[in-house]
Amino acid sequence: MKPYAQEAENLRLLFEAGIVSIDDVVAWADRTISTLPEYDDDLVEISLGANLPMDEMDGRLRAVSEGADHIEAVRNLLGRMHRTLLSDRSRSRDFAQTVWNVYGEFMSELPREFGFMNLFEVIDTENNCSTSFADDLIAETAPFDTATSAPTSSLPGSSQKPSGSSTKRGNSVRERLRRIFRGGRK
Repeated sequence: MKPYAQEAENLRLLFEAGIVSIDDVVAWADRTISTLPEYDDDLVEISLGANLPMDEMDGRLRAVSEGADHIEAVRNLLGRMHRTLLSDRSRSRDFAQTVWNVYGEFMSELPREFGFMNLFEVIDTENNCSTSFADDLIAETAPFDTATSAPTSSLPGSSQKPSGSSTKRGNSVRERLRRIFRGGRK
């Protein structure tokens, strides 16, 4: 595993969610290159990728993040989603799709603390996410937000383990999502 693999995986998920831009990814690669004792071709490829399509940059980040802790990266992502939703609730639909994608990619690895992600089994991307959906997504991602903690990495939004979320809250959110995405908005 490369010494920067965890940061790369954290960044890959943030990039996929649209929380960081390709310019942020390139800047991270440049900063990381400057700290390494020897040349790293993989990072140079990322550093030179400012004009790459999103899927190619995702592939490059995926290659350098081999061996990283995916669960830590998901925690980091959820915390950053929470912070972003606090200032821009309109992102809830995009974030719901991202969570669905992440759930599909890592579902066999996710511990029980991510139980709320089962809510997204009912997401139908043709439906709109309501204001109450944004509120629920904010509430469910809050335990993962470590914004008040001192940063543990050079990557913005590095995570620590959350304290956990309420099962009762998760169940009510799950029921509301099923109603919303199956047509009955109550």
